[in-house]
Amino acid sequence: MCIVSSLSIEARQIETGYEINLRGSRYVVKYPNGFWKNYPQEAKDVLFDNLVYAETVHLPLTLRKSELRYNTSAPFFQTQFFQNLLMDLPSCADVDGTRTSELLKEFMNLKIKFSDYDVKFPTYKQPSRDDSSVVALSFGKDSLLTWAVCRELGLNPQAAYVVEPLLLYEEKHKDVLAKEFENEFKVKLNKIIHTTGHLRDGIRLGVGKTEIGWGLQNTQYAMMLLPIANTFQAKYILFGNEQSCSEYYYDKEGFICYPAFDQSHKWTVNIDVITRLLTGGGVRTMSVIEPLNDIAVVYALYKRYPEVAKYHMSCFVETEAGRDTRWCMSCSVCSKMYLLIKACGFDPKTVGLTKNMLTEDCKEYFSLFGGSDVNTYALTGRGRDEQLFAFYLAWKNGDKSPLTLEFEQRFLDEAKGREDELYKLFFGVHEAITMPEKIKNETLSIYKEVLSDVP
Repeated sequence: MCIVSSLSIEARQIETGYEINLRGSRYVVKYPNGFWKNYPQEAKDVLFDNLVYAETVHLPLTLRKSELRYNTSAPFFQTQFFQNLLMDLPSCADVDGTRTSELLKEFMNLKIKFSDYDVKFPTYKQPSRDDSSVVALSFGKDSLLTWAVCRELGLNPQAAYVVEPLLLYEEKHKDVLAKEFENEFKVKLNKIIHTTGHLRDGIRLGVGKTEIGWGLQNTQYAMMLLPIANTFQAKYILFGNEQSCSEYYYDKEGFICYPAFDQSHKWTVNIDVITRLLTGGGVRTMSVIEPLNDIAVVYALYKRYPEVAKYHMSCFVETEAGRDTRWCMSCSVCSKMYLLIKACGFDPKTVGLTKNMLTEDCKEYFSLFGGSDVNTYALTGRGRDEQLFAFYLAWKNGDKSPLTLEFEQRFLDEAKGREDELYKLFFGVHEAITMPEKIKNETLSIYKEVLSDVP
């Protein structure tokens, strides 16, 4: 198919952040509490050029355009954004049911023009303290454990959240959790309004649902959090990227396919380079839960930090089923969390998962049983083995749900035969490359202690 015509991106800074104008519609990134206003202008100018580009470079692929024109300067990190998006395209193609080779050709052939090529170099040296940090807190298990570990390490974690407009009821439930969390821990959830998230919404843009545009999310968020880090003089920005974030498989054309490349540990190292360069070495980006797989994250959170675990919410609540509860209890995410909490010996009802998700009507959410309504990670070898191991632990804990009984009939022998291997993989403490040595050593010590008595 021939791609024709140009796409024009008009952007400008405003007092509370910046706005992007596309085809007559206005999209904003808006900071609370003067975070953007108080950020030095030299730093804002560099951040602006880079964020505008990072939030829009995917649009020609979504809208089938061959040229992209900006009224901004060429961004300093254009090469990094290119690599990030390129590595995400196989996953987009696989989820969307298209071809990686076609997406790559369109992206490689894209013509991009800027108002000028006077690239702004980062010059601001951001002040930071070793005992201050900002956690991207979504109330998912990964970000909650990240926040709890940082608190134990004495990193005084602040909390920030980028509001994604596509998720129907997520913000509503998170606002309730945020108020309770603030009352208990005296930490405010600093919310960045992000209507530019609509630029990822293929339905809103008139082309149908698509994965294209989500691939630079963590890279964007790290840069977006810098004005907040500046206010708190935070040395660290933290994401909840656990061990499986680096998992990959190969698509039907043979391209390597990362379900979440921007969350992989090797790319987190690149994000760290970006934040360090933007702040004169002042701000590092890392993940303290990198050594753990999902089930170990759940166990560590619920076992060591129950006061934090009670705020757990992993569901995206994208449908009407989540209108009144923070778990929709009709998706693969809810099913997985129900299983992992059960497997670790805890009660899912304590966090609002009141429906048994291990019943016949939830079978489609588990790849172990051939279910197809699953996320792409569940299709990897590790994703399948994670379910095998979790059902094994639920069975050992005496669960008698219909799917646990089916597991007993079909997979128990395999699980018993691989028991040592599965324990080592899923409750092991694995290699970590994103943390500075001192923080890594203290973090690994916590995990070895908490995982010494796994079920």
